[in-house]
Amino acid sequence: MGFFLNRLVFYFGALLIAITLNFILPRAMPGDPVTMMFANASVQVTPERIAAMKELLGFVDGPLHIQFLTYVKSIFTWELGISTTFYPLTVNELIANSLGWTLFLAGCSTVMAFCVGSVLGIFAAWKRGSAFDSMVSPASWPCRLSRLWLSACSFCSYSVSP
Repeated sequence: MGFFLNRLVFYFGALLIAITLNFILPRAMPGDPVTMMFANASVQVTPERIAAMKELLGFVDGPLHIQFLTYVKSIFTWELGISTTFYPLTVNELIANSLGWTLFLAGCSTVMAFCVGSVLGIFAAWKRGSAFDSMVSPASWPCRLSRLWLSACSFCSYSVSP
């Protein structure tokens, strides 16, 4: 039971750190997303409209600890708000639209990795000590890396900006 409790405490701490960083980093940056939305507007935007948009998107002024508690509550109740990039859509709709393709891609890559890894492993074990074994075994080093680090590098390498 100690192993599972240690894992639970570790992942809860990691979740709390991730939530806190995700809350603090945008607030530490200069400006805010609402003024960035209207930066390229061809019409003059009134301060009342900017204030209304800030309230709609959840960028209300107030004490930082109250903002943080509201942020945490919105995460755990799955009320993620309206997207600042794709304005009329909510974040939940964006996630729902992307979830199918994400699961498909993750499933395909898992099946491909299993098939290729199994075939290469079987062949390397069958031909132990051969040139193929000495090439395949060191080539499997990315499998030993942290999954988070490897996925972040892959994301940066293969991502395309919209």
